[in-house]
Amino acid sequence: MKNTKEMEVNGIDTIRETTSKPPMEIEVSYNVQYSQQVLMQGWNLAYIAIILYCYICKVPLVWHTYPQGNVIFHCTNCNRKWIKGEGWKKNE
Repeated sequence: MKNTKEMEVNGIDTIRETTSKPPMEIEVSYNVQYSQQVLMQGWNLAYIAIILYCYICKVPLVWHTYPQGNVIFHCTNCNRKWIKGEGWKKNE
């Protein structure tokens, strides 16, 4: 039988613990970033903010809007960088 009991969970607590250490530079494809932007705009219409967090540090990421370099987000705590991956060159 499935669990039907309602629970309340803080959004930040939905970030699961990880047993592996991610690389210091993580590629994000253009399609993933574009989809995230569209979803974010939809949620904003419902007065909900989508804030990207570092999976390791659980702190908000710094966004690089219209990035001139390769970095699209970075974490101020662990210095990880999310960089342009597949599809960025043909869509810029």
